[in-house]
Amino acid sequence: QWKQLENLYFREKKFAVEVHDPRRISVSRRTFGQSGLVVQTWYANTSLIKSIWVMAISQHQFYLDRKQSKAKIPSARSLDDIAMDLTEMGTPKVSKLVTLEAKNQLIMASNGSLISSGSQDSEVSEEQKKEKIMELKKKEKLLQEKLLQKVEELKKICLREAELTGKMPKEYPLSAGEEPPQVRRRVGTAFKLDDNLLPSEEDPALQDLESNFIIHQKLVEAAKKLASEPDLCKNVKKKRKQEYADAVKKLQEIENSINEYRIKCGKKPTQKSTLALPGERIP
Repeated sequence: QWKQLENLYFREKKFAVEVHDPRRISVSRRTFGQSGLVVQTWYANTSLIKSIWVMAISQHQFYLDRKQSKAKIPSARSLDDIAMDLTEMGTPKVSKLVTLEAKNQLIMASNGSLISSGSQDSEVSEEQKKEKIMELKKKEKLLQEKLLQKVEELKKICLREAELTGKMPKEYPLSAGEEPPQVRRRVGTAFKLDDNLLPSEEDPALQDLESNFIIHQKLVEAAKKLASEPDLCKNVKKKRKQEYADAVKKLQEIENSINEYRIKCGKKPTQKSTLALPGERIP
């Protein structure tokens, strides 16, 4: 009978029912007292054992609710009243497992009992919950740090692209209300060669020298623009002046090679470098 029930519990693949039997009272050295418990045990897979335990708990709760209702409700009642009482009182208490999990989360996946509302199971469950929360917070912090690092890398790449193109790309990450930074395009870093400037010589070797001269001429013009750019720090300005001087020297060397080749072929030398760079030179 339900009034003889002491406990219902399961552990992994084991389901047990402890029943108090006053006819089987024995004295044990372990308990140092009288014990009349009879344990009935069944074994099956974990999911089936847990399902059986849930149904047994629900049946026991139904017995308790029915017993309490009998003590309060008068004997003469209609069927409608009984149905109303079952709807209002029985539905919230269909399962002891649901009640315990909703309140204290005492029932774990691999074990549970009728008297599992003890402080030990409760403390273990709370401790596991705190550890899980701490672990999730640590992972969240690491992910946030990694995200910030990637955002900074994306900003640097977008700024470099804006310096080359003069236009900020739409992929630049902006915070709420933040304005995109103003970036000045690097001048003199791009130029276009005119096909009409390339001389048409019959000698292929002289043709290569002339083409090389025109290309380096454009490089000298670009270096001059970079060296003449205002608002430069002292070190950068000095470095760009040196690059411009090296470019001019290289251009003069190419012209000397062209003149040597032209004299060798019986042609007149030229003075293209002085004519191609009119105006004031940067020393």
